[in-house]
Formats: sequence, structure tokens, C-alpha cells
Amino acid sequence: MSKRIIGRMLRGGWRRRGIVALATGGLLAAAGWGALRGAPFPAARLAQYPAAVVLTDRRGEPLRVRLGVNDLDCRPSYVPAPGHWIVRALIAAEDQRFWSHPGLDGLALLRAVRQNVSAGRRISGASTLSTQVIRLVQPRRRTLAAKVIEAFRALQMEQRYSKLDILAQYLNRAPFGGNIVGIEAAAWRYFGKQAADLSLAEAALLAGLPQAPSRLRPDRHPAAARARQAYVLERMQAGGEISAGEARLALAQPLAIRQAHYPFRAPHFTDWAGVPPGLPPGAPAVTTLDSDWQRLAEEVLERRLAGRAITGGAIVLLDVRTGAVRALAGSPDYAAPDGGQYNAALAARGAGSTLKPFVYALALDQGRLSPHSMLRDVPRHYRDYDPTNFDPVFRGVVSVREALVLSLNLPAIEAQDRVGQPRFLQLLRRLGLTTLSRPADHYGTGLVLGNGEVRLLDLVNAYACLARGGAYLPVRAFEALPPPAPRRLFSPEACWLITEMLSGDERAQDATGHAADVRLPRLAWKTGTSAGRRDAWTVAYNPEVVIGVWVGNLDGARSDWLVGRQAATPMVWDIFRRLYPDNQGPWFARPPG
Repeated sequence: MSKRIIGRMLRGGWRRRGIVALATGGLLAAAGWGALRGAPFPAARLAQYPAAVVLTDRRGEPLRVRLGVNDLDCRPSYVPAPGHWIVRALIAAEDQRFWSHPGLDGLALLRAVRQNVSAGRRISGASTLSTQVIRLVQPRRRTLAAKVIEAFRALQMEQRYSKLDILAQYLNRAPFGGNIVGIEAAAWRYFGKQAADLSLAEAALLAGLPQAPSRLRPDRHPAAARARQAYVLERMQAGGEISAGEARLALAQPLAIRQAHYPFRAPHFTDWAGVPPGLPPGAPAVTTLDSDWQRLAEEVLERRLAGRAITGGAIVLLDVRTGAVRALAGSPDYAAPDGGQYNAALAARGAGSTLKPFVYALALDQGRLSPHSMLRDVPRHYRDYDPTNFDPVFRGVVSVREALVLSLNLPAIEAQDRVGQPRFLQLLRRLGLTTLSRPADHYGTGLVLGNGEVRLLDLVNAYACLARGGAYLPVRAFEALPPPAPRRLFSPEACWLITEMLSGDERAQDATGHAADVRLPRLAWKTGTSAGRRDAWTVAYNPEVVIGVWVGNLDGARSDWLVGRQAATPMVWDIFRRLYPDNQGPWFARPPG
């Protein structure tokens, strides 16, 4: 066979092999592309964070941080922008071709292979920020198979998300030392600012931490952290991100590294509020608390109980219109070793006379009484129960208004008899006084006199129903949760009549004996003192706010000082005067009926 024929045969064989190779490569590429596009991607995992929750007051001031899973401080709220120093520093230090590669950096991969083969060991890696995101989302043992999976997932992710989305994933997940996860928590803990506000020097320092967060923590290993900062600035200069002069200035800038303290304000309120359902990761939980009102409540409670041999007290301020809790102080001092953390605003205590306005409102709505109806304030015997008045003087026949203003016991029992004690108990439960959970027979005739136990927060909200013209709303702790539709329990006319009876200067002067103490905005108010002088109450309201105070000993011990108008009323008046310093507060319009 001639050489020409043999040559043609060989050339034909190589051509066929080339065609087969190209076809095979094309098929593999198509299969790979199809796998990237069609294989399921664990997108749901990208939405899961070990997120902490920052509870704020209604104006956004931090109150408390509730740590995430494993006590991690992760605040995945950072939204990157190409101009932020932390973005520029991170890319220069970790992934210089991030903006152009498809998830894998081919040049870096070839360099790593060459260096590792030459050295006979692993001295260089080729991870990109994209592969690191996959590693942070789904940690695996460091094996070759794991690297292949991470590379495949990184390529998938790049097809589904923008570069800025991927940067957000990395910067909101990367470890920064201790329990700090994510740049937002790191910026706050080390520099007391938001990540977007970091300076070049601060950003370069933090951008270097995820490589070895424990070894490079700036609060514990400042020299190592500074050395890594210098490397990051060098990479930024080499990549044209900054000039040599900017690098020198950043290196020379003194950095006040500090371990910022977690906020710890309104602890009883935040303990009670918890975390709202459905909160997006990284979003703050904006509560209804008003920090100015909270500080006022805490100051008044602490000052008024200072020097008293009384172990407990609580104050609640409620917004009438929405039921929002604006202040809640559960003890005079949360840090006190003996019961300071006990939240007395949520404790069930003897109600005293605080329930009487509701029985009269019910009787008014039923048409069984009017403010000028006459009731008997005379001794009566009920089985083994002989009720008397607080004085204890009996006044004969009195009007409903006089009976309520003077908080007389026998007329209140008569009013309860007229409406029916079981129906009155049902009303109290509908008002949110859920601690009255026993059968009606358990409380007996003394229900209206305070035989049952109520919580201050619930009681204040029940009075808010009167202030709202008879519409009941549950209390609210978070601004984003809309109030439900109100439930009507009283008529506006009955509420107005009760409010008129519970207001007026003559009531205040009668309580204090001093006309000078009367100068305060108009308010309706009711006191209560439980049997044995174990609980002192006052609840007061106007169209805007309800204020409730409870004072007592946590162990239930009696004290002659525990009388509502003596122990609790002065605190209410202190707060009203501060809320309305010009003594000009709003008042209720008379309803048409």
C-alpha cells in the first residue's frame, strides 16, 4: 500500500476522532449546562440564618438583643453596594475576579494546581466567594467530593442570583470571631456603627477576619488583626482600589476596638414581649414601647418606693386608641437580688375595689341603674360573710355616683346582685381578666369587692375599654402587628357616665386633703386595696392613655401603708403631671345618647 493511501487513512482516522471528541465534549457541556439549569438548588437554605433579633422601641432605639441559635449574634440585614469599603476590601482580599467569573475562577484554579503540584502539598486554594457561600450554607467535611459539590452549587447559584445577592449572602454569614456572625453584627460589636458606615481602615480590618476569626479577633489579638489588615490594604492597592497614600493613612489610623455591650433596657417588657411571629431574618422587632415613658415609669416607681419596706411594685402605661403598651416596669429594680426580675405587672394579685366600675357600667347598660339611682349602704349578712366599708362607716341610702366615688362595698354588692354575679364574672373574663378562671361559686358575693386575683396589665387594659367608649382590644407589644377588630362590651353612654363619676377635682382633694395636689390634667381614676392591706392599686385614664400602678410585697405580707390612694395614687399623679406639664390634657366628648 502506498504511503499516500496510508496517509489519507491516518488523516481520516484523526479527523473522525476529532469529530467524536468535539461531539463528546459538546454533549458533556450540554449535559453540564442542563444539570446546572435543571438540577434542584437548595434556595430555601439561603433564607435561613441563625439570626438574632434586635428589639427596638417604637422609634427604632435598641432595647435588647435576643441571640440566635447556639447564642450566635447574627444580624443578616446588610445590603451591599459596590462603593462600600467593606465590599471593596473583601473582594480585593478574597476574590479579585469576583465580578467577572461565573462562580469558579479558572486562573486561580490553575495557579493553585501548579503551586500545589510543585510543592507536593496543599499550599494554595482556589475558593471563590461563591463557593464559600455554599460552604457556609451547607458545611461539609473538607474532601475532594465536597469541593466538587461546592463548585457545582456555586455555578448554579451564579445563574440564579446577582453578584450583589451573593455578596450579601457571604457578608451576612461569615464568622467574625466569638459568637459574631455577619458584618452587621461585627461592625456594631467592634466599632459601634453600621457596616455601610465603616471607614477604609475599619473595613480592611474586618475583611481579614473570616480567614481565621478566632486567631484574628481584634479585641483579643490586635497585632495579628493589624497584620491581616495590612495585607488587605496591600491587595486593595495592588488591585487599584486605593492609592498608596490612602493605604498609608489607613494603616496609621488608630482604631478604638471595643466589645460593645448589648442593650438591656425595659427588661420586664422585653421578657414579656418575646419575638413576633413571621419576622424576616435580620429585620428589627419594633415594639410599642415609648422609651421616654418607660424611663418615667421606672424613675417614679424607684423613687416612690425608695426607703420603704415594700418589696414589689409595677407600673403600666397603655395607649388607649390601639392598646399598645407604652411602658411596663415590673419591679423597682430589675437587678435587685431579691425578686428584682419578678414581673409584678404579670402577677395575679387581690383586686380590691378595682372591679367596681365594671359592675356599674353593666348595670347602666342593662337599664337597672342610673347615676342617680339609690342604693343601700347598710349592714347585711351573707352566709359566713359580713362585708363592711373600708372606713368602716355605713351611710344609709346613697346614689350610685356617691357609692362609686366613695367605693362603698354594700352598694356594689347590690349592683352585682341586680346584674347577676355569673353574668358579671363572664363580663370580666371578656375584658381580658383571664386569671378569674374559677367557677362563679368560688368567688361568691365578694367578687365585686376583689375576692378574685387579677394582673395589672390585664386590669389596665380593661380600663382602656372604658376609655375607648366600650370597645375592647387586646394589648399589643409590636407596632407591625395590626390590632384586631374591636369587640364592643359597653355602650359609649355607660362609659361616659362611669368616667364622669370617676373624675373631678373634688375626688382628688378628698384623696389628699390638699388643694395644691389637685392641679393636674383631668383624669378618671379608681383605687383599690385588697383584704388585709396586701395590695394597693390605682388605675387612671383620659382619652389618650391609661396608667396603672400596683404596690405590694412579693410574699403577700401585709402593711398598713398598702392603701391604694396612699401607696399607688401619688405615682399615677406624678406620671400624669409629667405627661401633661401644662395641666392641659384631652377629655371625652359627651356621646349623643
